[in-house]
Amino acid sequence: MVWQVGVLLVGIGFLLLSIFASFILLNMTRSLRTIEAILTLTLDEARLALPELRHSLQQIDDMVSGVNDKFTAADRAMNATGAVISGWRDRVRDAFGGLGRRRRSPAGQQREEA
Repeated sequence: MVWQVGVLLVGIGFLLLSIFASFILLNMTRSLRTIEAILTLTLDEARLALPELRHSLQQIDDMVSGVNDKFTAADRAMNATGAVISGWRDRVRDAFGGLGRRRRSPAGQQREEA
């Protein structure tokens, strides 16, 4: 009789344990469905926002390319201006026969002339 009561108590324990486990699994299923709904909504919103994001990135790329082109043009203009100034200075020196250029002469010759 004692072992029959023990088996009955073990059976009741397994029944309660299985009911508790099924309750936990049911709650987990509800949570997973909620998470699935949230992820689906997030994915749909991302799909809707993606074309706008691509368009914005293209506009930013175009602006950066435009600025880069302007800096490149300004750099070329600066190089050209420097070349023109250097060429003008050399032409003026050549026209006046080297005025403004310091002639290097040995130190001994300058002392004799002085």
